[in-house]
Amino acid sequence: MYHHVSDDREVTPRGFEEHLLLLKREGFRTLSLAELRAHLTGAQPAGRAAMITFDDGYLDNWVCAYPLLKKHGLRAVVSVVTERAELARSAFRHRMDEGAASPDTRKDERGPEGFLSWRELDAMAASGVFEVASHTHTHRDFRREQPYADLRRELVESRRLIEERLGVWSGAVFWPWGDCEPGWSMTAREAGYRLAFTTQVGANTPGRDPFAVRRFKVKSDSVQELSRRLWLYSRPVMAELYANVHGLDRWLSGKR
Repeated sequence: MYHHVSDDREVTPRGFEEHLLLLKREGFRTLSLAELRAHLTGAQPAGRAAMITFDDGYLDNWVCAYPLLKKHGLRAVVSVVTERAELARSAFRHRMDEGAASPDTRKDERGPEGFLSWRELDAMAASGVFEVASHTHTHRDFRREQPYADLRRELVESRRLIEERLGVWSGAVFWPWGDCEPGWSMTAREAGYRLAFTTQVGANTPGRDPFAVRRFKVKSDSVQELSRRLWLYSRPVMAELYANVHGLDRWLSGKR
């Protein structure tokens, strides 16, 4: 799981490209949302497989990450807060492969100029490099504010906007803050979704609930750390142990 790829963030364009090269060296192919759901419901992917995801729909996903994914023939999924895409809808910015520099993400994310517009999302989706998923309409903390009624409205509105603006079917939601409360899966299912993503760590094995997909956060440019995490999450028993043992995170991060 990524949020940003930018020179002023934990993962830089150079570091992100090294991550992509690692995936290719290790023989990983990148899954689509449909392929992931098929895997969870019993289909076995051919060879090693992973999914690259971006949360929130920041501008640098277009400026910096998109050209590198396209260059290396890999795919990703971006989950967008549709209210932010509505506010940024008139924009269309240059990419890194067109000579654009990394955006000032710490300043820009305070306003709509720091997020992807529908025009940019349409170009990303049309290329086949990115799929677009929901991160709800406003990214509210539904754990605290009238969760079920508001959540259903947010899920329906977000899915409607993605399908209307981009002309693509939107069947996946990435929970804001990564949490999934009891009952949310049913709400998402009733709103027409078929996959839901959390930030819980662990392996995604056949038979696992498609409304509780696990992910891990990529925290730095370190290729060694990413390699260790890929090794771990390719081994379901070890991954389950890690999910329950906090101290292993220090080893994965290269700390002693």
